[in-house]
Amino acid sequence: MYTYKAKLNRVVDGDTVNLTIDLGFRLTYTANCRLAGINAPEMSTEEGKVSKVALIQMLPPEFTIKSTGLDKYGRPVVKIGNINDKMISDGYAKRYDK
Repeated sequence: MYTYKAKLNRVVDGDTVNLTIDLGFRLTYTANCRLAGINAPEMSTEEGKVSKVALIQMLPPEFTIKSTGLDKYGRPVVKIGNINDKMISDGYAKRYDK
């Protein structure tokens, strides 16, 4: 597992965020990142819209992430402090294990 500093660009939905990730040595990488271990409702549902708003309110503009690899679509899978677990405990997402 790798740890990086990241800047939030936008929240895509309740389990996906667009981040600019600081790789060090003045190198950055911008990508849609999947939140590790959670699955939020789809944006086409009212629950999905509520989940996205909740995630927006939880995230600061800059934070540290832990990357656990890539998902099947090539997106980085990340853990953001306790945000992933909080989305589950607050009922905005369900636990997701690959």
